[in-house]
Amino acid sequence: MSGKIIRRVGRGASPQVTHTIALNRAKWYETGMKRRVTIKDIAAEAGVSHPTVSRVINDDPQIGEATKRRVREIMAKLGYRPNLVARSLVRRRTKVLALVVPDFNPHVQPIVRGIIDECRRRDYGLMLFSTDYWSEEADTYARVVTHWPVDGVLIYNVVHHARPAKEVKPLSAEGVPFVFINKYLRWKTVDTVSVDNFEAVGQAVEHLAGLGHRRFGILNGGLMSVDGVERFEAFQAALQKARLPFDKRCVGDANFSDREAAEQMRRMLGLPRSPTAVFCANDLMAMGAIRAAQAKGVRVPQDMSFVGFDDIEAAQWFQPALSTLSPPLRDIGGKAIDLLVRRIEDPKGKPEQLALQAKLVIRESTGPARGRA
Repeated sequence: MSGKIIRRVGRGASPQVTHTIALNRAKWYETGMKRRVTIKDIAAEAGVSHPTVSRVINDDPQIGEATKRRVREIMAKLGYRPNLVARSLVRRRTKVLALVVPDFNPHVQPIVRGIIDECRRRDYGLMLFSTDYWSEEADTYARVVTHWPVDGVLIYNVVHHARPAKEVKPLSAEGVPFVFINKYLRWKTVDTVSVDNFEAVGQAVEHLAGLGHRRFGILNGGLMSVDGVERFEAFQAALQKARLPFDKRCVGDANFSDREAAEQMRRMLGLPRSPTAVFCANDLMAMGAIRAAQAKGVRVPQDMSFVGFDDIEAAQWFQPALSTLSPPLRDIGGKAIDLLVRRIEDPKGKPEQLALQAKLVIRESTGPARGRA
């Protein structure tokens, strides 16, 4: 029997055709794969044309998911690896994206995981760059786009700026598509993906108010941070909506630090009327505040209730288990890649601002207000 692969093999292939493919595959293995597997080989076994295989490799949205899945399975089975360098020369793209993050704290890690998973699914490479929290971030963005051949940039933003012009300028000047993660949704001129902080904090206040709490405190991340600004504003709006008083003395800026949260908690406990419910802008601050309160003899949740934000892994093992807001962090990473790839393919499209909802996870750190038990 000839060693030539017969083209156009589908589900209804004859035994002779199937046997021919099997013999060829065995021959490749016996020769140590001296002949490199080509797109035509993949097409023959998948029963599609080689342009279709090429479109699958390039993740053409017009190709059906079933076809993509079958072609990719055969590519993996035969050990085919696309020539990314050749593809980048032809398409004038590198299939490489850049991610700029301040650090890899527990909040950022799931987002990065979601980004990596989606890059792998779409056959994109990823380069990671770090920047200091309070540095001139625009300098970092400029270095990324001028020194590295990337198709697009994801920016995890933590610093609050009133306008995006300074950060956007170096990216726009180079014509590089970009998406902000964790950026103000009121910026309608750029693509952003973030948690809906207003909806999330509203859930927390509504839960605590439903337990009978009327004196609220907040441990916030500070007004230099995007989440700090939004969650503080959301907290005020939620109290106003519930017609509950806002006491400035029960506000503590703790910079997302458990140590600083503990200091602020000790200060609040010294007030003539300390809060019975405290919203914390992240879980680390909630844990630090609870430890400080317990050290002063405060029972949680009998005397004081706490709600955190992020639902980090330690939250469920903490004593008491922490009630918290659980944002879809991996989904945020995946959505950011999806938005960036669409922007790469359609640079003139209308900017989008995506807000994903967090889920309130009720555990042991919240309970009825004193007198309501």
